[in-house]
Formats: sequence, structure tokens, C-alpha cells
Amino acid sequence: MTRTTTTTTTTTTTTTDAAEVARAVRRVNRRIALAVRAFAGTTNEAGWGRGAAGGTAARRAGERLFVWLHGYADVSGASWREFCEVIARGSGYETSIACPDAPREGARAGGWSVGGDAPRAWFKPRLHVKRDGRAWTCDGLEDSVARVVRLVDEERARLGIERGDVVLGGFSQGACLALACAKRELSDVGGVLAVRGYLPNRSHEFSDIKPKTLILAGGNDPLVPLEWSLHAATMTGGDVVVRENLGHDLCVEDVFHARLWIHRRFRGQKTDDVAASP
Repeated sequence: MTRTTTTTTTTTTTTTDAAEVARAVRRVNRRIALAVRAFAGTTNEAGWGRGAAGGTAARRAGERLFVWLHGYADVSGASWREFCEVIARGSGYETSIACPDAPREGARAGGWSVGGDAPRAWFKPRLHVKRDGRAWTCDGLEDSVARVVRLVDEERARLGIERGDVVLGGFSQGACLALACAKRELSDVGGVLAVRGYLPNRSHEFSDIKPKTLILAGGNDPLVPLEWSLHAATMTGGDVVVRENLGHDLCVEDVFHARLWIHRRFRGQKTDDVAASP
């Protein structure tokens, strides 16, 4: 059953690592701002999703695995490592983190570049409106799902853990990919954290998604409209927390809420109070 919580952003002072969390959020938001500007140049060409690299693989053996999928036009998966480490910290489990890179081939096929370089993208972006009279179908999504499944199973085998010990997470387009993975081959992972998340257009396929899901949404997001996130929560049966006065950027409270939630997933906890303060 979906639970929705709407909040306003306030300063968090309840933890000793607030400064580190704030620093991680600032760095992430600077990259998000660049990606938002880049998004205006999306193309309708084929070729999305192929050639994804392993990026920054998990560095050490652990009892849990957190796989993070970055958003459209981000510089690399590795740029999110600090953010992921802050979220996983204090869980009571040694946690390995994997942050793969999306490919650039789709944007190259379209002949569009950002600063002379093609942007990273997991699949052809879903936009607000149809282009050339056609619906956006997120071409390339299947290729990226297959690559994430391989990464998860390779890391899981290396660590000697079960899929239930894995949490998938992602931002924006990466969150969409994480949900797609959980619907299909990775339906037995421990949970999905979708930050500014949404579903591909084939959203009717997601009504029976199994992993526990949390969606963190911005009430004024210009790229992922709030209705997309709310619809994703309804279709997946997941919980959604709406930051009323935020757009596509993040806030410190997003980090603390994600941390509390992921710690519960690592413990295998089945129920949450979605409105609980970290």
C-alpha cells in the first residue's frame, strides 16, 4: 500500500555528521545543475543503452551491496560514491558500493554533445511530451537492465551474498532503471531507492513489483514532474516522500531519510513508518 508524505525542507541538526552530509549534497547538486542544462539537447536517435562500463566497482568485500545508478548526462558513477558512502554509513554492516557508468553511444548516434563530449545515458530519455507524434519508449532500457543484472550478480558472487542483501538505488534516469531492474530479473533484491524517480512509459508493467520501494520526489521538479513520481509510487506500491519546495536538486533531509530507509532494508525489516524522522 502506497504511503505519501509531504514535507518542507528544514535544517537537520540531529546527527554528528550533518556537515559531511551537507557537503555531499552540495557536490551532488552542482552536478545535477549541469545535467539539467544538458537535458535540453536530448535526441530521438537510436543507440541508447549499449556499452555501459563497470565504472567504480565495489572496492572491498562486505555483507551488503549498494548499487547506485547515476542520472542522465552525469559525469560518471564514481561522482556519486561520497553520496552513497554517507547513506550507507552506520548501518552496522560492512557495505560494498558499486557505481557503474552509463554509456555515451546513444547521444553519439544522435550527433549531440555537451562541451564536445556525448552525455552518458542509460536509455533514450522520457520527456513530458511526445516528439514527432511518437510516444517516448525509453529505447535502450533493456540493454541497460541486462548490464545492471550482470554487475549485481558478479559482485554478489564475489562477496558471497544473496540478492536479498542487495539494495538498488538511482537518481532520475538511474532511478527509473533501478525500478525496471527490480521489476524484471532483480525482483528479489532487498529494496529500491528511487531519488527523483519515475517509470518508463510502459508503467502498466509495474503493478506487481516485489522489492520494497522508496521514492524521494521534489514538489517543483522541472524534469521529473511530481505526478510521475506519485504515479510510480502508486504502480509499484512503494512509499513516496515529497519535498514540497525542492526541484530536481536534493536536500540534507533526503540523505537522512534515505539512510534510515536503507539501514532498515539491510536489516531485512519489512515495515516502515515512511514519515519517521531520521
